[in-house]
Amino acid sequence: MVKKQRKQPSVRVAQKRQRARGEILAAARAILNESGPESVTLASVAGQLGMTKQSLYHYFSSKEALARDLVTTLLDEECESLLQAINKRKAGKEVLGTVIQAFYSHYVDNLDAFRTVYCQSQLYSSSVRTLDETTLREEIHPRTRHLFDVLEDRLARPGANKAERRRARQLAFTAWTSALGLMTMLSVAAANDDPIAHSEKALVKTLANAFDGAAGLAP
Repeated sequence: MVKKQRKQPSVRVAQKRQRARGEILAAARAILNESGPESVTLASVAGQLGMTKQSLYHYFSSKEALARDLVTTLLDEECESLLQAINKRKAGKEVLGTVIQAFYSHYVDNLDAFRTVYCQSQLYSSSVRTLDETTLREEIHPRTRHLFDVLEDRLARPGANKAERRRARQLAFTAWTSALGLMTMLSVAAANDDPIAHSEKALVKTLANAFDGAAGLAP
């Protein structure tokens, strides 16, 4: 007996589902902005939308699934913000400083978004503390890889050999992780109501200048 193939949803149904998922993510984002990562739950999102918690399971199988989509959405926004800043600069040593300043500017007024992307364990159940390997490999890594591809192209001189391009990429990665580290420190200070002793903008400028100098010295 030949099994009947499962009927695929129509384009209209698929679009309706996509819109619903977008509305759910928007509600999760609103709760995040208003109350912080720990408040983003299926129950709170359902309440925000006037839905039952059970209804959300038609679109997201768990709180973790919702959190993963929220993280990738926020990361998309970060990468887009950094790429826009990079594209306003010509190739050369100021690119790294631009990345650091753009990273700070993107998150300084929304530390909860930063915590969600980089300290996302708050959004997961006690048994799931990190993004799963598939999400990292298929969703997160391609986004950051594209960012580093662009930075490598901007930093490497025309005709650069493999070693020079590797050096450029390492500088790009180190600048990005340094910006992440600085923002983590600022986030922790804010969470503990313990202001740092130095001006935030001065720290960002100092870090940006250090990497611009390193890029200028790169072979």
